[in-house]
Amino acid sequence: MEIVCPACGKVYRVPDEQLSGPVKKARCKVCGNVFPIQRDPSQNQNREEKGSTFAFHESESREQHDPEPPEPPLLEKSSHTEDAGGPVHADAPVSGDHPKSPEPGAEQGRRDYVALAVLLAAIVALVIVSFLGIRNIDKDFISRPLRSISRFTDFFEGKRGWPPRKSRLKKEPKEFGYQRHLSQGHRYFRGKKYDAALKEYNRAIRVDSGRYEAYYWRGQLLGLRREYQKTIEDMRHVLRLNPSYTKAHRSLGWAYYQTGRYEEAIHALDRYIDSNAKDGWAFYERALAYDKKGNLPMALKNAKKACDLGFKPGCDVYKRYQ
Repeated sequence: MEIVCPACGKVYRVPDEQLSGPVKKARCKVCGNVFPIQRDPSQNQNREEKGSTFAFHESESREQHDPEPPEPPLLEKSSHTEDAGGPVHADAPVSGDHPKSPEPGAEQGRRDYVALAVLLAAIVALVIVSFLGIRNIDKDFISRPLRSISRFTDFFEGKRGWPPRKSRLKKEPKEFGYQRHLSQGHRYFRGKKYDAALKEYNRAIRVDSGRYEAYYWRGQLLGLRREYQKTIEDMRHVLRLNPSYTKAHRSLGWAYYQTGRYEEAIHALDRYIDSNAKDGWAFYERALAYDKKGNLPMALKNAKKACDLGFKPGCDVYKRYQ
């Protein structure tokens, strides 16, 4: 049997066995129109002679323009009868309403959830990287920024790796405490608060006894307090820790002179002048030591050198020796 959609004119061929009831509804697959269909009882006789004849007068003309068999419509049971038996098309919905399409807001919601998940993942990664970076920063970053920056660049260029975590935990507090006490001692020294400065230098030495700076400055301070023997001990310790620190020879020569050990003073000043030949004070101090030993020519020579270098007390001694 052929049926025609009254809305768009689409022609469908439906097997007769699917139309067992007198009344049915069909939904057009093209336009979605739902319309009732009913077989014409008056044409049952002519159907055997003429084949399938339909109540729609346009069926023959439409069949001529369709090179392929038209698709069957979606049949639905009539709401007016419950006994209209016979199989219904498999694609037929329960009601005549069109299937609902997904709401546009649902897809947008899924995209929002994905974007939120990506953002949270980026935040977590940033927190982890920041934590690892802070965990590997040396605590002397402020006191020695250039060395710390160089260490970071070497690490990212692959030239060196970070030391094991346990070793850094042992070194960082020592380095930080040593620098803090040493800097505080310098501030007290410049403010002429010598007792407070001495305490800070002692604390720095207790934190790290393997570094020479605190010994040197403590020796200088003890010299100002006329504790020359302690100055000599500290300067000797400085030279054991760092033999190339020639300023210790200068202070050592001065302390030897103050204790009357003139030969040792001359020897220490010789070591200092070898690498600091433009220090007028050193020549002046050596001139005094030679004078104490009774070597006037050497005393005169060193005093003149000190005067030539612009050290005024050297000029005064040179005139006196002449």
